[in-house]
Amino acid sequence: MKSIISLFTGKWAGRSFLSPTVCILLALTIFPFFFSLWLTFSKVSFIGGVNIQFVGLRNWARLFEDERFYNAISNTLIIVFVAVSMEYLLGLGLAILLSNSKIKGRGFFRILYLTPMMLAPIAVGYMGRMMFNFNRGPVNHLLRQVGFPPVEWLTNTQTAIYSIIMMDIWQWTPLMFLILFAGLETIPSGFFEAARVDGASRWQLFRYIIFPLLIPASLAAILIRVLETFKVIDIIYIMTGGGPGISTETMTLFGYSLGLNAFDLVYGSTIAFSLFVIVLVVSIVLLLLTRRFQEQ
Repeated sequence: MKSIISLFTGKWAGRSFLSPTVCILLALTIFPFFFSLWLTFSKVSFIGGVNIQFVGLRNWARLFEDERFYNAISNTLIIVFVAVSMEYLLGLGLAILLSNSKIKGRGFFRILYLTPMMLAPIAVGYMGRMMFNFNRGPVNHLLRQVGFPPVEWLTNTQTAIYSIIMMDIWQWTPLMFLILFAGLETIPSGFFEAARVDGASRWQLFRYIIFPLLIPASLAAILIRVLETFKVIDIIYIMTGGGPGISTETMTLFGYSLGLNAFDLVYGSTIAFSLFVIVLVVSIVLLLLTRRFQEQ
């Protein structure tokens, strides 16, 4: 009797209940992953059925000879670097500002700053499309009011990518703020009191106390945002569709356009795995930096 009861209460019971879900998740992730990897070394033909032939590195050679691929990498890196950098600086500034207990209504502002993060990216894309509209957008309306000419935000190859970056910053700065504010709350107040007794200025407090102690939280926040920004597609798809031309086309949108729209599954898989390799390298570098600072 005890052995029967133990089957439903012991550690094996938990594993047995979880195993069906784990098996389903593995089937839905591992098989597509390795099948897509196999496609990057194959040629697919739909004449007379589905025929898959091994072609070696031909798809990868095609990728590295494709100027559109390098354009997509360049756009992706610009968005990642500029957006994440600005999100970190703004998030850090807001976290330090609202950590001051003398500010009235700081609880309300904390909630207000988190609102953009709760919106769906598709909704943010439509908001950006409306805000940066050349004729009826509020951004150009404000520019006209102060005497500046309107800007072709979404139809100019020089400004379209920065319109996307501004919307990404608006939506995801709250996440940076949330993580950095939580990191600030963990710093013992005694450090600040001792530094003030010694006559430290605000800059010295930031330089020698706040910034060094926030490095683990900063690296974690940057890692999260870098990984997510590399995969951004929804805001870009709604605001510009990768245009004008291919001036705002990122790696994910490039792979989507060829893999699903043009139904070139082989080349789309190759693009997806090239992005996977880039993200993997960046993640390893950031994780090594995080471990290094945690050991110090």
